[in-house]
Amino acid sequence: MVSKRSLKFKLIALGVILSIAPLGVVAVSTFYQNRHMAGAAGDGLSQLAHANLTNTVSGIRTMVATQNEVLQEAVISDLNVARRVMRDGGNLSLDFSETATWQAVNQFTKASTSIDLPHMTLGGEWLGQNADPGIPTPLVDEVKLLVGGTCTVFQRMNEAGDMLRVATNVEKLDKTRAIGTYIPAVNPDGQPNPVVATLLARKTFRGRAYVVNDWYLTAYEPVFNNDGELIGALYFGVKQESTPAMREALLKIKIGETGYVWVLDSKGNYVVSQGGKRDGQNIMGAKDADGRLFIKDIIEKALSSPEGEIFDSVYQWKNEGDDTARTKLSKVVYFKPWDWVIGAGTFEDEFFAARDTIQADSRASMQILFVLIAVALALSLTLWTVMASRIGKKLSAFTTHMQGASDEVASAAGEVSSASQSLAEGSSQQAASLEETSASLEQMAAMTKQNANNANQADALMKDANQTIATANSTMDRMTVSMNSITQSGEETQKIVKTIDEIAFQTNLLALNAAVEAARAGEAGAGFAVVADEVRNLAMRAADAAKDTSRQIEASVKQIKEGAELVDVTNKAFDEVAVQADKVTHLIGEIAAASTEQAQGITQVNTAVSEMDRVVQQNAATAEESASASEEMNAQAEQMKSMVHDMVAFVEGGSDGAAPAAADSSSRQLKPAPRRKVTGEAVPEGVSGSSDDF
Repeated sequence: MVSKRSLKFKLIALGVILSIAPLGVVAVSTFYQNRHMAGAAGDGLSQLAHANLTNTVSGIRTMVATQNEVLQEAVISDLNVARRVMRDGGNLSLDFSETATWQAVNQFTKASTSIDLPHMTLGGEWLGQNADPGIPTPLVDEVKLLVGGTCTVFQRMNEAGDMLRVATNVEKLDKTRAIGTYIPAVNPDGQPNPVVATLLARKTFRGRAYVVNDWYLTAYEPVFNNDGELIGALYFGVKQESTPAMREALLKIKIGETGYVWVLDSKGNYVVSQGGKRDGQNIMGAKDADGRLFIKDIIEKALSSPEGEIFDSVYQWKNEGDDTARTKLSKVVYFKPWDWVIGAGTFEDEFFAARDTIQADSRASMQILFVLIAVALALSLTLWTVMASRIGKKLSAFTTHMQGASDEVASAAGEVSSASQSLAEGSSQQAASLEETSASLEQMAAMTKQNANNANQADALMKDANQTIATANSTMDRMTVSMNSITQSGEETQKIVKTIDEIAFQTNLLALNAAVEAARAGEAGAGFAVVADEVRNLAMRAADAAKDTSRQIEASVKQIKEGAELVDVTNKAFDEVAVQADKVTHLIGEIAAASTEQAQGITQVNTAVSEMDRVVQQNAATAEESASASEEMNAQAEQMKSMVHDMVAFVEGGSDGAAPAAADSSSRQLKPAPRRKVTGEAVPEGVSGSSDDF
């Protein structure tokens, strides 16, 4: 809960703020300016450092490229000299009449193999197998005397193209000539050797090549016999780092306090290390403080970058004696002709010494400014305390008087509002009850009308049923007459059949008599006897058929009589039903008339209740308006009371807990109570007529 401060406190606070604010603005402005200056200095130094590293690496690459071009031109020129010396000496050729045994050593794997080869001669003179630098060897030593550098004569060893050094001024580590070493056609990694592959293609190889135990800038020219077959090669080359001045220049470059220039080859071997202490060491597996193989990453990115592109390498590095790792930045570029990964780098924090100095000066100036602000705060606090005490005493007396008057007004307004609210609530309840009664009467009237309609429909249906029964009764009467006629016809038919039976009997007697007479006549009456016998048989069958017909007609007549009796009974039942239906129709008609009269009566009662409801609703609306006006007056009184209380609190100070009740009451009654719109709709019992009622 936020405490309310006195007017004295607020005046003091306001004065102090007005006094200190300008100094605060100055302090904030100074702080942000210093931070901006430090940031700008850091950004500028960072850009300058990046530009310096980029220029350094770019300059080194340019220097190396220039050296490469100069050396390449010198190699080509000196190869021309070697070719001239070879031609002046009578050219190189093979003497198959003489052979020499060579212990050939692979310059990469150092594997040795014994091989017999024909003599390689110059102008018919065998070059020999001279390994002693103190003893002159034709051609190669002459070239060295003329132009310096290294010169070698190679002899082809086999169909694969392996090239054996048979005469050279290149020395091994033991200071002997490197004769007997050979360049294999296939390197140890399984790839074709570029030098041999170029020679086998009958072309001159120019470029960087590994010679015995070091890298050289070289030129290898194929040598052919008179038949145009490749028999060997003439070589001239200079060491890649033939100028010590360039190496010394790289070692002397210093970046920042501890930064330096370094050079690696694509295998991770140091070509130029810091101070030259680790030259030749392989650092491909080196890890930074995060455990990352950063050298491997640098070399992979260098080999995949476009020619001459400079890229950044940032990693964490911890020197011996350091407590924590520091961020190190290097600019890197790859020089493909020499297979050099050139880098220049140092720790990032060495770039920002000037920025750190600026930040230290900024902190000192801010401390001085804070001391000045503290002094100004103390002075302004004393001055405004005296002024606020004088103003507060006068306002305190005035607010005490206003508080008593506002309490009396608020109490009276509350009593009026309570009485008006009770009246409005009673009127609302009465209006709601009448609305419910009116709704019930409307439902009853609707049900009564429905009953009357149903009775009228039943009356109409019964009348239709009476007509149907009368029609059925008439039909049954006709059926009775028809069945009586059928009975009479059956009796007449029975008489006719009886007559036929009697005729058949007489015919039978006559036929019998005729047969007797025919028998008396003998043979003369034999034919007549047969006829008489057939007539008698026919008469007997006719008599039998007549008897069957008589029996069937007799049974039919019996059934027709029974049906006629049933029809007569049914006819009497229909007569009884017709009488009862007439009675039901009469009763339903009386019910329909009574329901109609009842519906009219309920409608009249409902009209009267609606009129009562309208009058009560008007009374309720008037009561609501009165209550609303009372609540408005009460709200204004509470507002006045709250304002006086706030003024007292403002002047004298105090906790918000002193007047929560008044604040809550005023917050509920600041807005006038909304006037309820009274309608003719029924309101369910126990439900307020408006959701905004208090």
